[in-house]
Amino acid sequence: MKLPFKESSISTLVVVPSAIIVIILGVMQYRWSTGVSEATAVRLADSLQMSLVNWQIDFYRYFADLTVAMRVDSLEAESTVPVNYGRRFARWQEVARYPKLVSNIYLLAPDDLDEPKTMRLNQDGTFEPSTWPRELQAIRPSLRLMVEAGWWFDPSIPALFQRVQPSTGGKRLVMAIELNLDEVRNHVFPDLSHTYFQGTNGLDYLVAVTTRKGPLYESDPGFGSPEPQDADGTINMFARPQSTTAASPVKVFHAPSDDKGPSSSMRISWFPFLEGSDPDLDWRLVVRHRRGGALGAFVAEIGRRDLAIGFGMILVLILNMGMLVVISHRAQRLAQLQMNFVTAVSHELRTPLTVIISGADNICNGVVESSPQTQQYGSLIGKQARQLFGLVERILLFAATRQGQQQYSLRPVQVAEVIEAALVSTSGLIEAGHFTVERTIAPQLPPILADSAALSQCLQNLITNALKYGKEQPWLGIRADAKDGEIQISVSDRGIGISPEDLAHIFEPFYRSPSVIATPIHGTGLGLPLSQSIAEAMKGRLTVSSVLGQGSTFTLHIPAIAAA
Repeated sequence: MKLPFKESSISTLVVVPSAIIVIILGVMQYRWSTGVSEATAVRLADSLQMSLVNWQIDFYRYFADLTVAMRVDSLEAESTVPVNYGRRFARWQEVARYPKLVSNIYLLAPDDLDEPKTMRLNQDGTFEPSTWPRELQAIRPSLRLMVEAGWWFDPSIPALFQRVQPSTGGKRLVMAIELNLDEVRNHVFPDLSHTYFQGTNGLDYLVAVTTRKGPLYESDPGFGSPEPQDADGTINMFARPQSTTAASPVKVFHAPSDDKGPSSSMRISWFPFLEGSDPDLDWRLVVRHRRGGALGAFVAEIGRRDLAIGFGMILVLILNMGMLVVISHRAQRLAQLQMNFVTAVSHELRTPLTVIISGADNICNGVVESSPQTQQYGSLIGKQARQLFGLVERILLFAATRQGQQQYSLRPVQVAEVIEAALVSTSGLIEAGHFTVERTIAPQLPPILADSAALSQCLQNLITNALKYGKEQPWLGIRADAKDGEIQISVSDRGIGISPEDLAHIFEPFYRSPSVIATPIHGTGLGLPLSQSIAEAMKGRLTVSSVLGQGSTFTLHIPAIAAA
């Protein structure tokens, strides 16, 4: 007796559809898990970005409320300005959430260069004459350059500034509101942290407000110093872009739902900066989830876990189906053994009958022999990878030099070779300006201990300045000689010269003479400070002598090797 179909056919009918179903389930599970992980990451990124932006908006609002309360009324008489400001400030303190946010309020006269006039607001709401604040000395040139109305900000103090132009045509004043940094650190930042990052058991995030020069606030000691590279979110609180490639001041661990690509940006507000404000002083809010790792890695881990659970369930289904196939196969074999037993008994019964009737018919044997076929199932593969982005933040050569991080390789250098290298590097500018170069280099000068590339860059800065400010008299003088144990390298021009008022400030970062700003001569105000820093790093110094309208001479003083 034979079965109506083979055991292999039964296994095929069971295994093939089951394999197809398992593959479909695996693909669906992978797509579902990936979609859930992506949706979770977007939701967390949206929530974190909104918290960062709301933090910045609230922070800005505290200062905006202050500026509204202290707004300038151009119709006020000059004599009533101090009294009215005192009253406005008192009313603001009555309703302000942080009445101690302001440290001092001054009325400044920055145009008085010889004896600048200052008035300071007292606790009784009146102004009295005062000395020019020491912390505002460095930005006096920037205050003199304020030409637009509205509030300006400088983070180095920090302070807010507003031009005051009385309707009577009196002397121009600048109101300076010096902010209380301790109040911001000890109350404003902690309150904002608890408002936007508070969980059921305290802060869900580690929070820090930091600059490139150090932290201002840390919710947990050591979190913001140095700034963590695996932060979940950062925002430039002054609304400046995070980098030249990203227009938005906000950066989170994953692209939020409103991200439209590299050109998109989150629009937030802040006051314009005084000219020359150092970007290294920008305040950056940095947060990272308290669970101990970046949210991006957490979401990826959750996605992998979901995939593992889903595929584990599918594996259990596969095992169950495999066991079903094995059990079915064993049942078929049991049925076959039963059929074989019946056939054998039938033969035993037929044998005596054959002898008795003397000619029995041939015995029919209907044994069906089948060999088991083993079916193997393939495995399901799922993979999810995600990259953590990190900010090399590049430090400008000037910033690195100012912070003492720039390393120089000092070795014996021949002065003539350095001068020649600097002239070769600036030869294009010299030829374009049709300058006559007069070189006077003393013979057999002793070598100096210096970094050849850095010293050449220093001379290039001085030569470039001479070319820019000496176009009317295209002459350039380079002189090198030894004196008092040092090598003196001078760069001279016959240009517009420098006024005595400006000589005291030319080595200040970002400083440019007001008389030069109005001319087509462009610059950043960093060349001379950088040259001075390079000279000082090589145990030298940079001096200047100038006569207005006749030209300038900058001299590098570098110790000779014997003296060094």
